[in-house]
Amino acid sequence: LGSQLEWHHLHHAFAGTLADKVLLCIKLTMARTWRHTLIACVVTTIAVVQGQSSCPCIDNALTRWDMSTYLDGNNLVYTPPGSSQSYTFPSTYGSGGCKAHDENLSPYCTGSDAPSWCRVQWCYVDANDCSGVAKIQTRFFSAVENLYFSYGTCVGAASSTNSIDQWTSDDVDGSKKLIQVVEGYARSARWQIEKTYSSLNASASCDADGMGMCPCDDCKHWSDWNSKVLFTQVGVLKGTSGTQAEMAAATCLAEDIATTYKQTAALEADPDFARVGYQYFGDQATGTYTQWPRAEMCEDDYDPRVRPWYSAGATGPKDVIIVVDVSGSMNTNDRHKMAKEAVKAILDTLTWKDFATIILFHSGIAEVFSHTLVPVTDQNRAGMQGWCDTVSWAGGGTNFRLPMQKAFEVIAASITAGTSSMCQKAILFLTDGAATFGESDFDMVREQSKTYDAVIFSYALGDGAEVSITKRLACENKGVFYKVADDADLSRVMTSYFDYFAHGQEMCSASWVKYTAVGTGHSLYAGCMAMYDRTVPTPELLGVSCADANLFSDISALKSEAGWNYFKCVASDMTKMCRQVDLTDCHRQKIRRAYDESSVCEAEYSDYQDVKGDTVCPCTDQSCTDDLDFVDAKNYFCDTWVGDNCSNPNPNWGYSDADMEAVRQHCPRSCGLCEWSSGNCTRSTSEECPTLPIPTECRACLGKVSGVDIDGDSMACPLDAPRDLMSTTTTPCPSDAAGNCLTAVTSKALHQSPATTLVAVAVSLFAVVFHAATASTASAA
Repeated sequence: LGSQLEWHHLHHAFAGTLADKVLLCIKLTMARTWRHTLIACVVTTIAVVQGQSSCPCIDNALTRWDMSTYLDGNNLVYTPPGSSQSYTFPSTYGSGGCKAHDENLSPYCTGSDAPSWCRVQWCYVDANDCSGVAKIQTRFFSAVENLYFSYGTCVGAASSTNSIDQWTSDDVDGSKKLIQVVEGYARSARWQIEKTYSSLNASASCDADGMGMCPCDDCKHWSDWNSKVLFTQVGVLKGTSGTQAEMAAATCLAEDIATTYKQTAALEADPDFARVGYQYFGDQATGTYTQWPRAEMCEDDYDPRVRPWYSAGATGPKDVIIVVDVSGSMNTNDRHKMAKEAVKAILDTLTWKDFATIILFHSGIAEVFSHTLVPVTDQNRAGMQGWCDTVSWAGGGTNFRLPMQKAFEVIAASITAGTSSMCQKAILFLTDGAATFGESDFDMVREQSKTYDAVIFSYALGDGAEVSITKRLACENKGVFYKVADDADLSRVMTSYFDYFAHGQEMCSASWVKYTAVGTGHSLYAGCMAMYDRTVPTPELLGVSCADANLFSDISALKSEAGWNYFKCVASDMTKMCRQVDLTDCHRQKIRRAYDESSVCEAEYSDYQDVKGDTVCPCTDQSCTDDLDFVDAKNYFCDTWVGDNCSNPNPNWGYSDADMEAVRQHCPRSCGLCEWSSGNCTRSTSEECPTLPIPTECRACLGKVSGVDIDGDSMACPLDAPRDLMSTTTTPCPSDAAGNCLTAVTSKALHQSPATTLVAVAVSLFAVVFHAATASTASAA
């Protein structure tokens, strides 16, 4: 075909997009290489229209497969799972070559907020005549066997539909774009789930036929995944709870989310499926689990709602103190074994953004895992669960006052030490016995609970358990009381504590969690997002969907790029932001009654005695939001004020009246100042989540932070950050609900014993010296 230069042009004509090919044809023509222009333009245009030769597009799907079930005249008809509304596609949909076949088509691809995949070219292909590119089984016409589609065949052999690959080819650091990509797909999944749920029939019926994962006869063992998988399909593991209607709705949602998961896999997975990364959804009402790829999964007791990723997506960071009775009566009916398993299950709902410890009590304090809270990293969780196996769970009498007092001491010590999420605090108190608890004890708990914004969940296990004290502890402290029978699932009851926070928090951005894949040992980074029922005045949790970042790129390669530090700190920042719990006692009474009538607080503690499941409670203005960029006079972000009194702060915090006016103006939601409706909420539906901007800088560079990041490292401004405003800042903490403020340790220590003060001052001084040294190193770099 002529000179080496002309062959170079022709080779790249096959590799580019359609726009690239047209542009190259023009350039070649202008260069007067008309002979080669004619050949290149004809050949490459045919290639892009008909797909790659190794995976050609189907010219007419209607003549290749029997699609009569979906034909209505000259149109194909698609009915979303469980919906009464149908949508028409042209008969040429997916046929005739590479096109953006979905663009401007209902139900998913109309409007300015349509998912990005709506504008990508693809075509139907024959699975038996397609290699070298990713191909996935049909999204919409499931009754047609062997109907597959491919995005990959519509780009050149040297190109890729993968987002990170495209940026890398344009010399863009893919690690900096990873959050944007995963969050975009998470939003697409949420949009689809919420839209599908809102259009479900009351009598919706779906069966997820051919999607079962136990057994998965079509799955084949894949060495990279160390399991039997089927990449062309999405699998479903049906839940075991919920009503018949809820189970039907969950199955319909599973079938529908499969559409998005297939779209994502077809665009982003590597052709050989060598990268291990999953997409998955857990249903709140039933525990139904949906996953791409479909896999052999025969865990009868698998419940996604008690997995760390689910809790991470459904709730914000929190401090959890688990307080458990280990008196001699816990030997009855093996209650001590139930309690130990429940504690381990609770720990499984926590992630690295959360902090926790365990207190065991009898007539005194029996055991304490740690006297300050620890971040629940994988390593710490394993250590806590292992510790549970080494201590005694039964022996001695019962005392309620000492363990409650110890729980608040742990909170106070953790705040001073900076080992706190700086967010909500929950005390989970389990007993099977009775003990003396006077009015002064109740006063102490109420005062401490108010000071630290701590919610108390109390559990009375077995027939002999004290009820009046444990229930009053919950009712007086914004919590929930649970009466638990000996034959009940204690683990399930206690792990449902996070439902409380899920009811009061709307999670509008992705939360990130790192975990180790079972069987393969791969470290996976997942971006998780909550989905809500918006057909009601206040959003109610439908479930959580996650996508592993590993699906989109080789994480080990990204870690070598300069932008990995940005990914780590920004993903951590997004996840660690405190979320205000917007609950009135009306909402709390609904949560209590949903468990059992015995959990409902009496009129002495609540004005809402007639609340039912369909009661409409007061609501706040959803447009009332914080200024995410605001940093207060002490270098704290708005969300660290969650649970604090912004109108009458502790004078020891050192804020002026002007400082606090700025906090109230910029942080109305975190301060709990958003206006509530005067009566029942008057709106009939709730608004969709706003699209929150992805931060461009790390919060550790701009203000105070605490805890560890997603990799378990201390939160810090990266050395390669564009700026570090905190390199010389040593201001005290603004709040007793805040942590990681070293100077404040000294001031708070003045009210402690001399020995404690000396230790605190020494720690503070060491930290200041260390900080100065690292700041100097950063400046030198």
